[in-house]
Amino acid sequence: MLMSKLKFIVFFLGIIHANINLNLESQYGSGSNVNDQTQDTTSYYYFENLFDINVNYRNLNLYTQLEYSNPPIYGEEIISSKNLASSYFIEYFNDFLMFKWGYIQTINNYGLDINMFQDQSIDFDNRIKGIELRYLPNDVVEFNYISGNGTFGTKSKGDLRVNDLNFDHKLDSYGMNIYSDFGEFSISSSSKKTFYDEGIYNTLSNSDTRFAIDLQDYIIFDSNYVNENSEVELNAINFSYSNTLGNFDIYIENSHNIYNKVLREDDKDEEGYLRYFALSGDIFGMSLSYEFKDYYMLYYMPIISNPPTVFFESSSVLISRIQHNINFSDEIGHQLELSFNGKYNLSYLFNLSMGMKHSGIRSSEWYFDDDDNFMYYDYESVSFSDFFGSNGMDYTDEAFIAHKPFRNLYAEITRWNNNNSLYSKVGYHSHYSYDANSDKVYQTYTIPTQFVVGQSKNSLTTYLEYQYTKNFDPFTFEEKEFLTYKHLALSYYINKIGSITYLRDEENITFLSNSDFSKDNVWEGIELSLKISSTMQLSIFQGSQKGGLVCANGVCAVQPSFEDGTKITFRALF
Repeated sequence: MLMSKLKFIVFFLGIIHANINLNLESQYGSGSNVNDQTQDTTSYYYFENLFDINVNYRNLNLYTQLEYSNPPIYGEEIISSKNLASSYFIEYFNDFLMFKWGYIQTINNYGLDINMFQDQSIDFDNRIKGIELRYLPNDVVEFNYISGNGTFGTKSKGDLRVNDLNFDHKLDSYGMNIYSDFGEFSISSSSKKTFYDEGIYNTLSNSDTRFAIDLQDYIIFDSNYVNENSEVELNAINFSYSNTLGNFDIYIENSHNIYNKVLREDDKDEEGYLRYFALSGDIFGMSLSYEFKDYYMLYYMPIISNPPTVFFESSSVLISRIQHNINFSDEIGHQLELSFNGKYNLSYLFNLSMGMKHSGIRSSEWYFDDDDNFMYYDYESVSFSDFFGSNGMDYTDEAFIAHKPFRNLYAEITRWNNNNSLYSKVGYHSHYSYDANSDKVYQTYTIPTQFVVGQSKNSLTTYLEYQYTKNFDPFTFEEKEFLTYKHLALSYYINKIGSITYLRDEENITFLSNSDFSKDNVWEGIELSLKISSTMQLSIFQGSQKGGLVCANGVCAVQPSFEDGTKITFRALF
């Protein structure tokens, strides 16, 4: 029945001369999953098919995505015809009006208040199903309105393939943008509701965030709370300003929020904020950018908002595996980046990013106040100057590590030769991190390199990376293990045909607490990518792959190691 309707729609749109674009992506995989912690092996299989239909006719856009997955790489299986249309919207627009109904994917300003999107590579989807309206009566003012409901899913553990925590949520937002000679202004108001079902509070409180600790304290004195539903309502006022001042662009955004804590609907007096500042421009022939974030929403779980991460995100395979997993409710940080061109076709890039929590984890020491209330001591506040002490990031400083600090330093040199037949890139990355709850207590140093040699439209590309990690015991702060990783990707591209790639990962772990016992692991594979036509591509992988983090916009999922299997991907545009 569904296919008959689709055929009729496509036939009808063809008659009226609509512009139709079709995109098919099919992925198949079969092999073994390996738990990187326990080394347990389980069978692994997926068959995921996504079919996108985009139709443009005059002032109308129609989009739908059909999915048949049995099962998908991440998420629930979709095999029933009733659920095949997993995403859709219809949009009308003209010179002064835009109206959209369906699954809303949009961002307001830099996402401190609203940033809704879907990323199937990490099974993330915070969109609502509803309406979006934008009205532009002239060149100076724009009005906007968004309203709808959605269901947001997340995982209590990063290595799960299916979300085990789901929350219904609702959004109503309206605002105004002003475009003037003095800059661009934006002001908006939003109301967000999140609905918590009974029975999930023990899972939500199983961490050391301020949100989880507060929930622990509340439900521990009355176990009946765990069987109650709860509604959290947040009201926000968001303001932003941007302008160009000389050679520099400046951007400021602030979102002020009032909300209630989980299970305390009658106390809507908790205040918090999200703040972001960015400055970028050219000075003395160099490109300079600076970003600052201050996210203080300690007792709130954000769904709709997704503000800037404010740390360096690299395309390096090894660096991406240790990427910081941001807490959008509790983090303050800076990022500074400098790039410029030098002699001999050399280009230089330097990046420094660092961040930490506001209050840190709770101290284990306690006391009774003057009213005999049970109280915990707070750790002393720390500053970013502590990131560069005489001992570096001092992991023996209890107050410092309680704030879960991280610091990234990246430097890169790239060069094209005069006839663009040889490209080279060499980088250096230093990452310090402390997060005992996530088992991220380490110092890591990475050297990523890339070399491309071109020969009459054919090319040979080599990615060679080395990484060395010192892992610390989160309680004694003594060195626990040394880890070295080597990554090689050797790819030869043949014009109009495709490419063949050899992939190899090596891992060596030395356990210092076990008489310097060490173990080695190797993952190897071959990938063949064929360009069937200008609009069709087939990729076949055979072998094993090292697992690791897959991240987008600071949200990460764990991709487990894959052994002795086959992966096939087919992509086509029509």
